[in-house]
Amino acid sequence: MHKELEVMKPRCNGLWKRCAGTAALIYFWMLAIVPTVAFAADKGKSNATDTGVTEVTNGINVIKDLVLGCVGGVGVIFLAWGLLDFGTGYSAHDTTQQSQAIKKVIGGLIMIAVPAILKLLGVS
Repeated sequence: MHKELEVMKPRCNGLWKRCAGTAALIYFWMLAIVPTVAFAADKGKSNATDTGVTEVTNGINVIKDLVLGCVGGVGVIFLAWGLLDFGTGYSAHDTTQQSQAIKKVIGGLIMIAVPAILKLLGVS
């Protein structure tokens, strides 16, 4: 009986390759043949030439304001961390720690001022 098992070949040899090929064929057939219809939402617009750009830009502006707020919040954290490090370095008379702390403070101030800098440059 043991010899019979050695002689027998697996029945599913190459089954995964055939299934993957069939699945890929069906997927690409659906992409190429089956039509896709997209309907725009009707919000009762009075102007038929309105393209809806304002809705997109409003969404982008919300994301931009969120990112700038997060950058400002991280800047406040860096500013506080730098001030605490500067105080620790000043009390220990460690000039290396003081210079690192000053770099953190300046970086925090720049991060806090990013929205104003972008407005000054005309980006925001």
